[in-house]
Amino acid sequence: MNNWKFLTLLGIMLSVFLVVGCSSSKSKGQVEISGSVSYGTGPNNTKPYPQSKPVNVNGATGAKPIFETQRIGGCNKNYRVLGKNYKVWNGTTSYIEEGTASWYGPGFHGQKTSNGEIYNQKGYTAAHKNLPLPSYLLVTNLTNGKKVIVRVNDRGPFVDSRIIDLSEGSAKAIGMIGKGTAKVRIELIKVNKDGSLGNTEGSYRAASVPTVAPTPVAKTTPQTVANGWYVQLVACSSYLMASEIKRNAQTKTSHPVVILNNNNVNRVVVGPLDEHSARQLADSLKSKGFPDCFVKKM
Repeated sequence: MNNWKFLTLLGIMLSVFLVVGCSSSKSKGQVEISGSVSYGTGPNNTKPYPQSKPVNVNGATGAKPIFETQRIGGCNKNYRVLGKNYKVWNGTTSYIEEGTASWYGPGFHGQKTSNGEIYNQKGYTAAHKNLPLPSYLLVTNLTNGKKVIVRVNDRGPFVDSRIIDLSEGSAKAIGMIGKGTAKVRIELIKVNKDGSLGNTEGSYRAASVPTVAPTPVAKTTPQTVANGWYVQLVACSSYLMASEIKRNAQTKTSHPVVILNNNNVNRVVVGPLDEHSARQLADSLKSKGFPDCFVKKM
């Protein structure tokens, strides 16, 4: 074989390899993020605001930060919700942001979070759109100055105006239960492999978490619905995420929206309907923020 034929054959083989490689990566469900980069939590191509000074944890209560390995993939891969792509900030060591915090409690107690843990409403945890799971944050209520350290183990809130969702215990610690929301500052706490905190000053008091029996839920028993055609909006491990999508969908349709929890997977579906109505509804919902919905018979 002469050099020209060899180089031609080599080029063809490399082209095939590249095509197969790209196809296999997409088949694993990796969400592609494109567009210009913007600072702060949210969808599209975002990056964290960098910190300019140590995190002052003086007077804070809440979770005790410990070193935890953050795995790549699974709950820490880029994802898509309500037609929007979200980038996970894997490897980030510096982040600060101010904005609106909300909190979630009894309706989610005992359900699974995005990283597969059981949510305890009395604990000191939180949901964030972009931080790798788990991460630790100092949350400061800018109205009263109260501080709490939280462990991020869930995804959300999927409301553009909010930057974090706190557990009931975390919200209570900074005095925002009654109002429901608060203007806060959130700062990433860097934990070194030896357990020391790499970017903080001052001292904090770790709080004990009450042991509370999970609220009885049907998540361990396969749920059934009436026979018919349904529009499925999403399937995810996080009950918080599923609930937010359900609430959003209820503003877009008059048909029943339910969450089915089978084998720890939460499916948000609309129905039952006849096939024609289901397909019409799917077309309508695709134009209202649910481009990935599809019709299925149950």
